[in-house]
Amino acid sequence: MAEASVKLELLSAHVPGEDTERRPLTELHEDEPHIHGELRWTIAGRQVPGMGFWGPDDVCLGEWWDGINATLTGLAAEGTHTLDSCEQGDSAFLFERRGESVLLSIVAGMGGGDSNPDWQQVPFAWADWGAAACAFRQQLREWIETKGPRDIPSEWTARFSEQM
Repeated sequence: MAEASVKLELLSAHVPGEDTERRPLTELHEDEPHIHGELRWTIAGRQVPGMGFWGPDDVCLGEWWDGINATLTGLAAEGTHTLDSCEQGDSAFLFERRGESVLLSIVAGMGGGDSNPDWQQVPFAWADWGAAACAFRQQLREWIETKGPRDIPSEWTARFSEQM
């Protein structure tokens, strides 16, 4: 099985407002720690579909931070792990670790999203996933620390204290 490269590219980040309003990271605060943005995920040059609530530039970045960490922990040894936001209409992402490879499948989600026949058991290297995850977390942390408020919400400082 040929290995495919995997990338997670953070292209934007904002504090979501009413409906589709996008506020700057400086408006992040303890009562509003939620951050959305565009997270482009590619495997072998193919963009993974199904990212974002209102579109590909509206990914819940806290949910993805936590979900990515869960894949790293849950797949430390061989096995499977599913990322499912349980949002209405969203598909889920099934990760299967086999040795030094990971297979990604887009499967039916608990919120009613469909599986995607073009995205079944797409391979990539486990080490590449770890590197992509680390780069995403580092970039988001830097953005929050440099573009966000002086007092970063505790939800994010707790995430920053997690081992990468």
